[in-house]
Amino acid sequence: MQTSLVRPASRAELSEILGLLGELGRPCDADSPAPVRDAAAAILARPDTEVLVAESEGRIVGAACLLTLPRLGHASPEARLLDLVVSDEARGAGIGRRLVEATVELAAAAGCHLLRLECGHQRTAAQGFYRRLGFESRGEDWQLPVGPGRGRPVRPRAVR
Repeated sequence: MQTSLVRPASRAELSEILGLLGELGRPCDADSPAPVRDAAAAILARPDTEVLVAESEGRIVGAACLLTLPRLGHASPEARLLDLVVSDEARGAGIGRRLVEATVELAAAAGCHLLRLECGHQRTAAQGFYRRLGFESRGEDWQLPVGPGRGRPVRPRAVR
């Protein structure tokens, strides 16, 4: 595989990006309905988010989504690598590493104090990849589905 170019994604590439995310088991693919494509396009337009793609031989073979957000108790923002995907046929060619390196550079340029990501317990190969890049596991990911049809809603209590 030819060396890949990492660059900002364009709206025209959303179908390819959604197709890659579908390879990870996400509920999307290259033919996702308009609401999914519109939500992805809105992410591309956010000023606090960078979506990068890796292109090789004229095809999108990887993507990463980086969110920068403020944190209470910190003078600097935190970066979150929300998505990282490399196509099955392109894995092992250094594309994931180049995408992560690009997000590290973006996070540093934004003045972030930390780059955080989530990785499923079952994704042992990905966990090894992140360890080799210097990431450390610092806890667990806790989730509660909310909203219509997604579980029990959390009812906030009044603060006194």
